[in-house]
Amino acid sequence: MTGSASRREGAFSGLDDVMSVVRVASAGHNAARLRQLRRLAGPVPQWYPRAHPVTGAIRHVRRIAWRAADLIGWFGELLMTAAAGLPWAEPIPLVSALQLAWGVRYRPSPGGAHVTVRLPVSRRLARRTWMCLPGLGATIADVPSTATPLAQQIWRGIHEGAHLDHLAVLARYGAAAPSPAEFGTGLLVAESYAMAVEILAAVECVLAGEGQAVWQLGAGLVERATRLPGGSAATAEFADLPTLAEVYVLGPLEVLAGGAAGRALPAEITGALRARWLAACAAYPPAAAFGSAAFELVDRSAGRPAV
Repeated sequence: MTGSASRREGAFSGLDDVMSVVRVASAGHNAARLRQLRRLAGPVPQWYPRAHPVTGAIRHVRRIAWRAADLIGWFGELLMTAAAGLPWAEPIPLVSALQLAWGVRYRPSPGGAHVTVRLPVSRRLARRTWMCLPGLGATIADVPSTATPLAQQIWRGIHEGAHLDHLAVLARYGAAAPSPAEFGTGLLVAESYAMAVEILAAVECVLAGEGQAVWQLGAGLVERATRLPGGSAATAEFADLPTLAEVYVLGPLEVLAGGAAGRALPAEITGALRARWLAACAAYPPAAAFGSAAFELVDRSAGRPAV
């Protein structure tokens, strides 16, 4: 992005090739962001899609996902209420390394090495800032953020930190860059894991008396539960991505209850997560009630269509 025009275009050559072969007919509102990103390297090739409405039918959110959202939303509101009776501290400064270091104690598989790179683009344009790059491995992009310091602390220290931990474990198992956790089904599993870590962290923050973190984590669960397409706070981001939207509510329940998403993760990750989750449930009865309800929902839906 800061080199010559040919170097900037070269950085996008792989994406250009994909877009020219696939020829996306309609990319919805995401097309505008894609074109804005490509414009950093020069004129946008004519085969890039424009922001026309997505064509064809978009499936509705499944009933099991709505039930999962109800459970996630209930627990999020419970956490926000609990936070009022806990001590509050000032948020960590907007420094990636400090936020990730704070989150280490609340992530069950921390310690994976990563590289930090600065990108002169907005958080909206960058979107996913965790990735696995050739020659660098697990990488986090530092970008300007309009989020509150507390929201950014949770997002970087817990959610994105969990993604970095996951990437590091997969790399030890031989996964090359790009990591299978970055795309397709692998991304759905990765988001399921990161959300499960958020839920665990929320309970452990209750036990540690970090009221500000408990409130933000609870608010995050409510936001995921209500932003589903057709939900009370539906967002344009997921209007044509029901499968991805569902993962943020159903995925963590499957991970914590030993369902499909949990079985798709390395045993090294699930073992550490489950051990911490069982301990948290034993120490905090509302978490045990939530865990039992999650297990019942996942177990009841196993082996039959989740319509």
